[in-house]
Amino acid sequence: GRGNLPCLGMEIKRTVIFQKNHEALEGSKRFIINEGGSRSSKTYSLCQLVIVYCLQNPNKVVSIIRKTFPALRATVMRDFIEILKETELYSQEAHNKSEHIYSFSNGSIVEFFSVDDEQKIRGRKRDLAWCNEANELYFDDFTQLNMRTESKLIFDYNPSDSASWLYELPQDESILIKSTYKDNPFLPESIKKQIEDLKRTDEALYQIYALGEKATSKSNIYSQWTFIQHRPTRFVNFVYGLDFGYNHPTALVRVYWRDKDLYIEPVIYESYLTTTDLIARMDQLGIDKSVNILADYSRPETIAEIDRAGYYIENANKVVKKGIDNIKTFGIICEDHPQLKKEYENYKWKKIGDQITDEPVKLWDDAMDAIRYAATYIKGEYYTDDSYLAF
Repeated sequence: GRGNLPCLGMEIKRTVIFQKNHEALEGSKRFIINEGGSRSSKTYSLCQLVIVYCLQNPNKVVSIIRKTFPALRATVMRDFIEILKETELYSQEAHNKSEHIYSFSNGSIVEFFSVDDEQKIRGRKRDLAWCNEANELYFDDFTQLNMRTESKLIFDYNPSDSASWLYELPQDESILIKSTYKDNPFLPESIKKQIEDLKRTDEALYQIYALGEKATSKSNIYSQWTFIQHRPTRFVNFVYGLDFGYNHPTALVRVYWRDKDLYIEPVIYESYLTTTDLIARMDQLGIDKSVNILADYSRPETIAEIDRAGYYIENANKVVKKGIDNIKTFGIICEDHPQLKKEYENYKWKKIGDQITDEPVKLWDDAMDAIRYAATYIKGEYYTDDSYLAF
Protein backbone atom coordinates (compact mmCIF):
# COMPACT_ATOMS: atom_id res chain seq x y z
CA GLY A 1 0.00 0.00 0.00
CA ARG A 2 1.94 3.01 1.25
CA GLY A 3 5.65 3.53 1.15
CA ASN A 4 8.30 6.11 0.38
CA LEU A 5 8.65 6.97 -3.25
CA PRO A 6 12.31 6.66 -4.26
CA CYS A 7 14.11 10.03 -3.98
CA LEU A 8 11.04 11.85 -2.64
CA GLY A 9 11.36 10.54 0.88
CA MET A 10 7.64 11.09 1.33
CA GLU A 11 4.69 8.90 2.21
CA ILE A 12 2.50 8.30 -0.82
CA LYS A 13 -0.10 5.76 -1.88
CA ARG A 14 1.43 3.35 -4.31
CA THR A 15 0.67 -0.10 -5.64
CA VAL A 16 2.70 -3.06 -6.83
CA ILE A 17 2.11 -1.74 -10.37
CA PHE A 18 4.24 1.30 -9.55
CA GLN A 19 7.04 -0.99 -8.25
CA LYS A 20 7.01 -3.15 -11.37
CA ASN A 21 7.10 -0.17 -13.73
CA HIS A 22 9.86 1.50 -11.72
CA GLU A 23 12.00 -1.65 -12.02
CA ALA A 24 11.22 -1.87 -15.75
CA LEU A 25 12.24 1.75 -16.26
CA GLU A 26 15.61 1.00 -14.67
CA GLY A 27 15.94 -2.21 -16.70
CA SER A 28 17.17 -2.66 -20.26
CA LYS A 29 13.96 -3.34 -22.23
CA ARG A 30 12.73 -0.55 -24.53
CA PHE A 31 8.98 -1.21 -24.44
CA ILE A 32 7.12 -1.28 -21.11
CA ILE A 33 3.66 -2.69 -21.77
CA ASN A 34 0.92 -2.33 -19.15
CA GLU A 35 -1.93 -4.62 -20.12
CA GLY A 36 -4.78 -4.86 -17.69
CA GLY A 37 -8.31 -4.51 -16.52
CA SER A 38 -10.30 -1.53 -15.44
CA ARG A 39 -9.26 0.42 -12.32
CA SER A 40 -6.03 -1.53 -11.82
CA SER A 41 -4.16 1.70 -10.91
CA LYS A 42 -2.23 1.65 -14.22
CA THR A 43 -2.72 5.35 -14.99
CA TYR A 44 -2.14 6.62 -11.48
CA SER A 45 0.99 4.49 -11.01
CA LEU A 46 2.42 5.65 -14.34
CA CYS A 47 1.82 9.30 -13.42
CA GLN A 48 3.78 8.70 -10.20
CA LEU A 49 6.51 7.00 -12.21
CA VAL A 50 6.88 9.95 -14.62
CA ILE A 51 7.11 12.41 -11.71
CA VAL A 52 9.78 10.31 -9.97
CA TYR A 53 11.72 9.93 -13.24
CA CYS A 54 11.69 13.70 -13.81
CA LEU A 55 12.81 14.47 -10.26
CA GLN A 56 15.65 11.94 -10.46
CA ASN A 57 16.86 12.89 -13.94
CA PRO A 58 17.60 16.51 -14.93
CA ASN A 59 16.89 17.95 -18.39
CA LYS A 60 14.69 15.12 -19.62
CA VAL A 61 11.68 15.44 -21.95
CA VAL A 62 8.72 13.15 -21.29
CA SER A 63 5.76 13.07 -23.70
CA ILE A 64 2.38 11.73 -22.59
CA ILE A 65 0.18 10.95 -25.59
CA ARG A 66 -3.37 9.80 -26.21
CA LYS A 67 -5.51 9.55 -29.35
CA THR A 68 -7.62 12.62 -28.51
CA PHE A 69 -6.81 15.58 -26.30
CA PRO A 70 -10.12 15.86 -24.36
CA ALA A 71 -9.71 12.24 -23.21
CA LEU A 72 -6.10 12.92 -22.15
CA ARG A 73 -7.09 16.04 -20.23
CA ALA A 74 -9.90 14.26 -18.36
CA THR A 75 -7.75 11.32 -17.25
CA VAL A 76 -3.95 11.41 -17.16
CA MET A 77 -3.53 15.18 -16.93
CA ARG A 78 -5.98 15.34 -14.05
CA ASP A 79 -4.21 12.53 -12.13
CA PHE A 80 -0.78 13.97 -12.86
CA ILE A 81 -1.62 17.42 -11.45
CA GLU A 82 -3.48 15.87 -8.50
CA ILE A 83 -0.41 13.83 -7.50
CA LEU A 84 1.83 16.91 -7.72
CA LYS A 85 -0.60 18.80 -5.48
CA GLU A 86 -0.93 15.94 -2.97
CA THR A 87 2.85 15.74 -2.64
CA GLU A 88 3.08 19.54 -2.42
CA LEU A 89 5.31 19.66 -5.50
CA TYR A 90 2.87 21.59 -7.68
CA SER A 91 3.76 25.12 -8.73
CA GLN A 92 1.43 27.35 -10.74
CA GLU A 93 4.43 29.01 -12.48
CA ALA A 94 5.81 25.66 -13.62
CA HIS A 95 2.53 24.75 -15.33
CA ASN A 96 2.16 26.21 -18.81
CA LYS A 97 -1.55 25.59 -19.32
CA SER A 98 -1.76 26.87 -22.87
CA GLU A 99 1.07 24.61 -24.11
CA HIS A 100 0.14 21.75 -21.71
CA ILE A 101 3.70 21.51 -20.40
CA TYR A 102 4.83 21.05 -16.81
CA SER A 103 8.46 22.01 -15.96
CA PHE A 104 10.49 20.75 -13.01
CA SER A 105 13.16 22.90 -11.36
CA ASN A 106 15.96 20.60 -12.63
CA GLY A 107 15.08 21.33 -16.26
CA SER A 108 13.00 18.19 -16.95
CA ILE A 109 9.62 18.74 -18.59
CA VAL A 110 6.46 16.74 -19.22
CA GLU A 111 4.37 17.59 -22.28
CA PHE A 112 0.84 16.34 -22.99
CA PHE A 113 -0.48 16.06 -26.53
CA SER A 114 -2.76 14.00 -28.76
CA VAL A 115 -1.79 12.12 -31.92
CA ASP A 116 -3.98 14.55 -33.89
CA ASP A 117 -1.26 17.12 -33.20
CA GLU A 118 0.90 16.33 -36.25
CA GLN A 119 3.66 18.85 -35.36
CA LYS A 120 4.15 17.36 -31.92
CA ILE A 121 4.09 13.74 -33.01
CA ARG A 122 6.60 14.42 -35.80
CA GLY A 123 8.42 17.08 -33.78
CA ARG A 124 11.44 17.11 -31.50
CA LYS A 125 13.01 14.14 -29.79
CA ARG A 126 12.03 13.05 -26.29
CA ASP A 127 13.62 10.76 -23.72
CA LEU A 128 10.49 8.95 -22.62
CA ALA A 129 7.06 8.50 -24.25
CA TRP A 130 3.96 7.17 -22.53
CA CYS A 131 1.05 6.22 -24.79
CA ASN A 132 -2.12 6.14 -22.73
CA GLU A 133 -4.90 3.79 -23.97
CA ALA A 134 -2.37 2.78 -26.59
CA ASN A 135 -4.73 0.45 -28.47
CA GLU A 136 -6.51 3.59 -29.75
CA LEU A 137 -3.32 4.56 -31.63
CA TYR A 138 -2.55 3.39 -35.15
CA PHE A 139 0.64 1.53 -35.98
CA ASP A 140 1.76 4.60 -37.94
CA ASP A 141 1.36 6.83 -34.84
CA PHE A 142 3.52 4.38 -32.90
CA THR A 143 6.19 4.35 -35.65
CA GLN A 144 6.44 8.17 -35.61
CA LEU A 145 6.76 8.25 -31.82
CA ASN A 146 9.21 5.35 -31.73
CA MET A 147 11.56 7.07 -34.20
CA ARG A 148 11.80 10.16 -32.01
CA THR A 149 12.06 8.59 -28.57
CA GLU A 150 15.58 8.13 -27.18
CA SER A 151 15.08 5.89 -24.16
CA LYS A 152 11.82 3.99 -23.58
CA LEU A 153 8.17 3.81 -24.56
CA ILE A 154 5.47 2.96 -22.06
CA PHE A 155 2.04 1.71 -23.15
CA ASP A 156 -1.11 1.07 -21.20
CA TYR A 157 -4.42 -0.37 -22.42
CA ASN A 158 -7.36 -2.66 -21.69
CA PRO A 159 -7.01 -5.68 -23.99
CA SER A 160 -10.38 -5.09 -25.64
CA ASP A 161 -9.14 -5.62 -29.22
CA SER A 162 -8.70 -9.15 -30.48
CA ALA A 163 -5.83 -7.99 -32.73
CA SER A 164 -3.50 -5.02 -32.29
CA TRP A 165 0.03 -3.93 -33.23
CA LEU A 166 0.69 -3.89 -29.46
CA TYR A 167 0.54 -7.68 -29.38
CA GLU A 168 3.21 -7.86 -32.10
CA LEU A 169 5.97 -5.80 -30.42
CA PRO A 170 9.30 -7.69 -30.29
CA GLN A 171 9.29 -9.81 -27.12
CA ASP A 172 13.01 -9.56 -26.50
CA GLU A 173 12.69 -5.76 -26.29
CA SER A 174 9.48 -5.71 -24.25
CA ILE A 175 8.42 -6.22 -20.68
CA LEU A 176 4.75 -7.06 -20.08
CA ILE A 177 3.17 -5.92 -16.80
CA LYS A 178 -0.31 -7.36 -16.30
CA SER A 179 -2.68 -5.89 -13.76
CA THR A 180 -6.27 -6.13 -12.57
CA TYR A 181 -8.47 -4.23 -10.14
CA LYS A 182 -7.17 -6.66 -7.46
CA ASP A 183 -3.76 -4.94 -7.68
CA ASN A 184 -5.35 -1.71 -6.49
CA PRO A 185 -5.80 -1.78 -2.69
CA PHE A 186 -7.33 1.72 -2.73
CA LEU A 187 -10.36 0.79 -4.81
CA PRO A 188 -13.74 1.38 -3.11
CA GLU A 189 -15.85 -1.75 -2.54
CA SER A 190 -18.70 -0.31 -4.64
CA ILE A 191 -16.47 -0.16 -7.73
CA LYS A 192 -15.11 -3.66 -7.11
CA LYS A 193 -18.68 -4.91 -7.05
CA GLN A 194 -19.47 -3.17 -10.35
CA ILE A 195 -16.47 -4.78 -12.02
CA GLU A 196 -17.23 -8.23 -10.59
CA ASP A 197 -20.85 -7.87 -11.65
CA LEU A 198 -19.74 -8.14 -15.28
CA LYS A 199 -19.38 -11.89 -14.72
CA ARG A 200 -23.17 -12.03 -14.50
CA THR A 201 -23.87 -9.79 -17.50
CA ASP A 202 -21.16 -10.44 -20.09
CA GLU A 203 -18.40 -13.03 -19.98
CA ALA A 204 -16.25 -11.33 -22.65
CA LEU A 205 -16.30 -7.93 -20.93
CA TYR A 206 -15.53 -9.67 -17.63
CA GLN A 207 -12.42 -11.20 -19.27
CA ILE A 208 -11.23 -7.80 -20.46
CA TYR A 209 -12.14 -5.38 -17.68
CA ALA A 210 -12.06 -7.62 -14.59
CA LEU A 211 -9.39 -10.17 -15.47
CA GLY A 212 -7.40 -7.94 -17.83
CA GLU A 213 -7.25 -10.79 -20.37
CA LYS A 214 -7.88 -10.67 -24.10
CA ALA A 215 -11.44 -11.85 -24.54
CA THR A 216 -11.93 -14.93 -26.66
CA SER A 217 -14.11 -13.02 -29.03
CA LYS A 218 -17.02 -14.99 -30.43
CA SER A 219 -18.91 -13.61 -33.36
CA ASN A 220 -22.25 -13.38 -31.51
CA ILE A 221 -22.51 -9.86 -30.15
CA TYR A 222 -24.73 -10.58 -27.14
CA SER A 223 -24.92 -13.53 -24.76
CA GLN A 224 -26.56 -14.15 -21.38
CA TRP A 225 -29.93 -12.53 -22.22
CA THR A 226 -33.03 -13.98 -20.54
CA PHE A 227 -36.40 -14.23 -22.32
CA ILE A 228 -39.57 -14.36 -20.18
CA GLN A 229 -43.34 -14.18 -20.69
CA HIS A 230 -44.26 -11.19 -18.51
CA ARG A 231 -42.55 -8.04 -17.33
CA PRO A 232 -41.53 -8.25 -13.65
CA THR A 233 -43.34 -5.62 -11.57
CA ARG A 234 -40.07 -4.03 -10.38
CA PHE A 235 -39.64 -2.48 -13.84
CA VAL A 236 -41.52 0.83 -13.89
CA ASN A 237 -39.40 3.54 -15.53
CA PHE A 238 -38.75 3.38 -19.26
CA VAL A 239 -37.84 5.29 -22.42
CA TYR A 240 -38.47 4.31 -26.04
CA GLY A 241 -35.94 3.50 -28.75
CA LEU A 242 -37.00 3.84 -32.39
CA ASP A 243 -35.21 2.58 -35.50
CA PHE A 244 -36.82 3.41 -38.84
CA GLY A 245 -37.15 0.84 -41.59
CA TYR A 246 -39.31 0.30 -44.62
CA ASN A 247 -38.31 -2.96 -46.29
CA HIS A 248 -36.55 -3.66 -43.01
CA PRO A 249 -38.94 -3.52 -40.05
CA THR A 250 -39.48 -0.30 -38.16
CA ALA A 251 -38.69 -1.17 -34.53
CA LEU A 252 -40.10 0.70 -31.54
CA VAL A 253 -39.07 -0.75 -28.17
CA ARG A 254 -39.70 0.15 -24.55
CA VAL A 255 -36.53 -0.17 -22.46
CA TYR A 256 -37.04 -0.22 -18.69
CA TRP A 257 -34.24 0.05 -16.14
CA ARG A 258 -33.95 -0.97 -12.53
CA ASP A 259 -30.75 -1.51 -10.50
CA LYS A 260 -28.32 -3.21 -12.87
CA ASP A 261 -30.91 -4.66 -15.25
CA LEU A 262 -32.79 -3.60 -18.37
CA TYR A 263 -36.12 -5.04 -19.45
CA ILE A 264 -36.91 -4.89 -23.17
CA GLU A 265 -40.42 -4.87 -24.56
CA PRO A 266 -41.03 -4.61 -28.31
CA VAL A 267 -43.98 -2.34 -29.14
CA ILE A 268 -43.90 -2.13 -32.95
CA TYR A 269 -41.92 -4.43 -35.24
CA GLU A 270 -43.23 -4.12 -38.74
CA SER A 271 -42.12 -3.54 -42.35
CA TYR A 272 -43.65 -1.19 -44.95
CA LEU A 273 -44.88 1.45 -42.51
CA THR A 274 -45.02 4.98 -43.91
CA THR A 275 -44.61 7.84 -41.44
CA THR A 276 -48.39 8.35 -41.45
CA ASP A 277 -48.90 4.62 -40.73
CA LEU A 278 -46.34 4.74 -37.93
CA ILE A 279 -47.95 7.74 -36.21
CA ALA A 280 -51.42 6.14 -36.55
CA ARG A 281 -50.04 2.93 -34.99
CA MET A 282 -48.42 4.88 -32.14
CA ASP A 283 -51.69 6.76 -31.47
CA GLN A 284 -53.64 3.53 -31.53
CA LEU A 285 -51.21 1.85 -29.08
CA GLY A 286 -51.41 4.81 -26.71
CA ILE A 287 -47.67 5.54 -26.71
CA ASP A 288 -46.98 7.91 -23.80
CA LYS A 289 -46.39 11.39 -25.27
CA SER A 290 -44.45 12.61 -22.22
CA VAL A 291 -41.78 9.88 -22.42
CA ASN A 292 -38.57 10.32 -24.45
CA ILE A 293 -38.32 8.49 -27.76
CA LEU A 294 -34.67 8.15 -28.86
CA ALA A 295 -34.72 7.88 -32.62
CA ASP A 296 -32.38 7.25 -35.52
CA TYR A 297 -31.54 10.75 -36.83
CA SER A 298 -30.91 9.58 -40.42
CA ARG A 299 -34.60 10.41 -41.07
CA PRO A 300 -35.01 14.06 -39.91
CA GLU A 301 -38.26 14.54 -41.88
CA THR A 302 -39.87 11.54 -40.14
CA ILE A 303 -38.68 12.79 -36.73
CA ALA A 304 -40.16 16.23 -37.49
CA GLU A 305 -43.56 14.71 -38.36
CA ILE A 306 -43.65 12.55 -35.21
CA ASP A 307 -42.69 15.61 -33.18
CA ARG A 308 -45.55 17.60 -34.81
CA ALA A 309 -47.91 14.77 -33.83
CA GLY A 310 -47.10 15.64 -30.20
CA TYR A 311 -44.51 12.98 -29.31
CA TYR A 312 -41.39 13.70 -27.27
CA ILE A 313 -38.84 12.52 -29.82
CA GLU A 314 -35.12 13.31 -30.00
CA ASN A 315 -31.99 12.25 -31.87
CA ALA A 316 -30.31 9.17 -30.45
CA ASN A 317 -26.60 8.84 -29.79
CA LYS A 318 -25.67 6.30 -32.48
CA VAL A 319 -22.12 5.36 -31.41
CA VAL A 320 -22.11 1.63 -32.11
CA LYS A 321 -19.21 -0.11 -30.31
CA LYS A 322 -19.49 1.88 -27.07
CA GLY A 323 -23.26 1.54 -27.18
CA ILE A 324 -22.95 -2.24 -27.44
CA ASP A 325 -20.34 -2.40 -24.63
CA ASN A 326 -22.69 -0.31 -22.52
CA ILE A 327 -25.59 -2.76 -23.01
CA LYS A 328 -23.25 -5.57 -21.94
CA THR A 329 -22.79 -3.99 -18.51
CA PHE A 330 -26.47 -4.62 -17.71
CA GLY A 331 -28.35 -7.83 -17.09
CA ILE A 332 -30.81 -8.05 -20.00
CA ILE A 333 -34.29 -9.48 -19.63
CA CYS A 334 -36.63 -9.46 -22.64
CA GLU A 335 -40.19 -10.17 -23.45
CA ASP A 336 -40.26 -13.54 -25.17
CA HIS A 337 -40.91 -12.10 -28.62
CA PRO A 338 -40.04 -14.32 -31.63
CA GLN A 339 -38.52 -11.59 -33.84
CA LEU A 340 -36.52 -10.11 -31.00
CA LYS A 341 -35.17 -13.55 -30.13
CA LYS A 342 -34.27 -14.11 -33.77
CA GLU A 343 -32.32 -10.83 -33.90
CA TYR A 344 -30.54 -11.64 -30.63
CA GLU A 345 -29.42 -15.03 -31.98
CA ASN A 346 -28.35 -13.66 -35.36
CA TYR A 347 -26.77 -10.35 -34.34
CA LYS A 348 -23.08 -10.94 -35.07
CA TRP A 349 -19.77 -9.15 -35.56
CA LYS A 350 -18.59 -8.84 -39.14
CA LYS A 351 -15.71 -11.17 -40.01
CA ILE A 352 -12.92 -10.46 -42.47
CA GLY A 353 -11.25 -13.80 -43.07
CA ASP A 354 -10.66 -15.18 -39.58
CA GLN A 355 -10.55 -11.76 -37.96
CA ILE A 356 -13.63 -10.67 -36.06
CA THR A 357 -14.10 -6.91 -36.47
CA ASP A 358 -15.88 -4.60 -34.04
CA GLU A 359 -18.56 -3.74 -36.55
CA PRO A 360 -21.92 -5.55 -36.50
CA VAL A 361 -23.31 -7.21 -39.62
CA LYS A 362 -26.04 -4.85 -40.88
CA LEU A 363 -28.74 -7.48 -41.05
CA TRP A 364 -30.48 -8.53 -37.86
CA ASP A 365 -30.18 -5.15 -36.24
CA ASP A 366 -33.52 -3.30 -36.27
CA ALA A 367 -34.66 -3.90 -32.69
CA MET A 368 -30.97 -4.13 -31.67
CA ASP A 369 -30.33 -0.56 -32.85
CA ALA A 370 -33.52 0.72 -31.18
CA ILE A 371 -32.49 -0.99 -27.90
CA ARG A 372 -29.03 0.55 -28.15
CA TYR A 373 -30.39 4.10 -28.62
CA ALA A 374 -32.54 3.76 -25.51
CA ALA A 375 -29.86 2.05 -23.41
CA THR A 376 -27.20 4.66 -24.32
CA TYR A 377 -29.58 7.39 -23.17
CA ILE A 378 -30.40 5.53 -19.93
CA LYS A 379 -26.72 4.99 -19.14
CA GLY A 380 -25.89 8.66 -19.72
CA GLU A 381 -28.85 10.00 -17.73
CA TYR A 382 -29.20 7.58 -14.84
CA TYR A 383 -25.94 5.70 -14.34
CA THR A 384 -23.35 8.45 -14.53
CA ASP A 385 -21.42 7.09 -11.53
CA ASP A 386 -20.80 3.86 -13.46
CA SER A 387 -17.88 5.28 -15.39
CA TYR A 388 -15.70 2.32 -14.41
CA LEU A 389 -15.67 1.29 -18.04
CA ALA A 390 -14.57 3.65 -20.71
CA PHE A 391 -17.95 5.11 -21.61
